[in-house]
Amino acid sequence: MSTDHSEPLRETLGEFADKLTLLGLFVIAGVFLFPVLLLVLTSFKSRSEIFTNPLSLPETIQFDNYLNAWTTGGFEQYFFNSVIVVGISLVLILFLSSLAAYALVQFDFPANKILFVFFLAGFMIPPQVLLVPLYSIMNVLGLLNTYFSLIFAYVAFGLPFSIFLLRQFFMTIPDTYAEAARIDGCNEFQVFFRVYLPLALPALAAVAIYQFVFLWNEFLYAIIFITDDAMRTLPAGLMAFQGQYSADWAQLFAGIVIAVAPTVLFFLLFQRQFIRGISMGGTKG
Repeated sequence: MSTDHSEPLRETLGEFADKLTLLGLFVIAGVFLFPVLLLVLTSFKSRSEIFTNPLSLPETIQFDNYLNAWTTGGFEQYFFNSVIVVGISLVLILFLSSLAAYALVQFDFPANKILFVFFLAGFMIPPQVLLVPLYSIMNVLGLLNTYFSLIFAYVAFGLPFSIFLLRQFFMTIPDTYAEAARIDGCNEFQVFFRVYLPLALPALAAVAIYQFVFLWNEFLYAIIFITDDAMRTLPAGLMAFQGQYSADWAQLFAGIVIAVAPTVLFFLLFQRQFIRGISMGGTKG
């Protein structure tokens, strides 16, 4: 009788490949996480320690770096400005894109597909190309150095992707749900708010995370449309802070951590909904 030794060999090679893949993932994660860890550690060091022991742990934790950056560096105002601009923009993007996606899925009108292609065309236009004409429009309307200049631009750039993703998700919801709601006497707004929005929470979370990260870190329009330091958002304020406190690296690193932390926390809170919304939104075209 002959013994087949190929099966144990394949299992051994498979286990070795899995371990090698896991090791590679740990190495890649370490490469990406090391600068972040170094940034956080440096933000707790004194100015002299940053240059004498740049890669070591802090000898004493300097919480004053964050306090000084928050108060003296003006990050309290920058943070408040970002919360206002990003918060209003995000609410408008979610509301308008969900309404548009619902209309594209539920209403069969002649320009349905043309309108959807029009929304998709927003992907093809880089925001940098529209900087000059948008600046001219905001200047004519007297909106420069106001929250509205950024909010209008952010909503316009955020709608195409949001409409696309929510439309894909709404197409996975059976039409019988809407029909049953209409039979019970619901109008279209009630069907939208009571049926589609609750079912679309994963997709809305995915849109919210994507747009929040983009809007919170947006720099180009924030630095061009807002020149008044009291109205700057965090990315623009960070550049001004760097120019004013370029010698105080400890406060600068603390300011960077303050600017980055909200996006990380926002993603960690909604990461499950984000993954679910992305995966479900691509199941039907």
